Amino acid sequence: MSEEFGDAFGDEKARPTTSGHSHDEPEPELVYSSAVKFFAELLAPSYVREVNEGATFAWCPEWYKHPEALIRMEAIWRAWEHLRLEPALGISAWWLNHADPHMRVLMDTEGPFKKCAYDGHKPPTEEKTGLPHSVPEEGIFD
Repeated sequence: MSEEFGDAFGDEKARPTTSGHSHDEPEPELVYSSAVKFFAELLAPSYVREVNEGATFAWCPEWYKHPEALIRMEAIWRAWEHLRLEPALGISAWWLNHADPHMRVLMDTEGPFKKCAYDGHKPPTEEKTGLPHSVPEEGIFD
């Protein structure tokens, strides 16, 4: 996995960021140092569902080994870190616009954990590592 997903793998040194404004005020400290910690400490206990073995929802305990799950969890975590600071509707907006849509995709029985739900975790095979992609012809986007 590339370095841009370093935080999701439990990198204890969450990188400080700036707001991007001209005065470059530092952003508040992160509550969680990684998407894995965020999941284990906040999100997982929030989702009480029957999963796998014929249930409506699928889940892989080794979700972090699935590229789609890892990037979605990183997105859920980063959105939570930002929206938790909005006093009125931040957490509600986070649930409705970030957590719920991503978790619906992740827990779908046809989603990334389809095979893991019934057969245990299996790494993707070489022919099933991602969506097919062909390099565009030279000049197609000019």
